[in-house]
Amino acid sequence: MKRISERDVLLGDMKFLAQVDVDRAALEERWGDPETVHDALAEWVCFAFSPADGEAFFLQREVHHPPAPGFILSVTRGLFSVEAAGRIVEVLGIAKARVIQVSAEAP
Repeated sequence: MKRISERDVLLGDMKFLAQVDVDRAALEERWGDPETVHDALAEWVCFAFSPADGEAFFLQREVHHPPAPGFILSVTRGLFSVEAAGRIVEVLGIAKARVIQVSAEAP
């Protein structure tokens, strides 16, 4: 798994998968500084990763008014499953990270 730039991924390919409880400081210590990105809704901190060619996932958190604790996990089609959410959190390498809630659409 490697860090990538959020800008290298077509945002239309991404889909919300889960809410993840993970400490931002722990993410930064393990994976480096996040990117700051903007969309029509808000400003976000974003950690973008690619576990394999053609696949990507983002951990994002709204900067100013996050609606919930933790990060939003969005993924490409090949990673859209309950099982993948658990694997992603595991490979982050952060002991206390956990999936809080998974999309009802995920198989």
